[in-house]
Amino acid sequence: MNAITVPLPALLESGHTTLAASYRSDDPYAVTVGFDAVQPGLEWTLSRELLADALIYGRAGVGDVTLTARGDLIVLGLSSPCGSAVVVFRRDDVAELVHRTHEMVPPGTEHTCLDWSDTAEFPGVAL
Repeated sequence: MNAITVPLPALLESGHTTLAASYRSDDPYAVTVGFDAVQPGLEWTLSRELLADALIYGRAGVGDVTLTARGDLIVLGLSSPCGSAVVVFRRDDVAELVHRTHEMVPPGTEHTCLDWSDTAEFPGVAL
């Protein structure tokens, strides 16, 4: 397994901070953003494709997670039954994160990184 953790400078309602974005090749579709600066242990898992789509198309996501490109910035909107938040990142930082994940696992090859041998994790799936 390959893994990276990338510091992402961010602007929150409470001010500037640095969040940690993590990516693992054994979970190739997901990027986890740690919000320890806000609340220890708080994490949101985002689709890697969602991040890439926001960079390409300027907008991605529906419902609880949205990303919008605004000039040199990417605005992440999060909502849950517990509340909502807006996080602002520099576009270049998000692009670098996505680029690094694509170097580890090229788009379209994610399925080759998944371990399908443990069917207990996938009820109803037989190999």
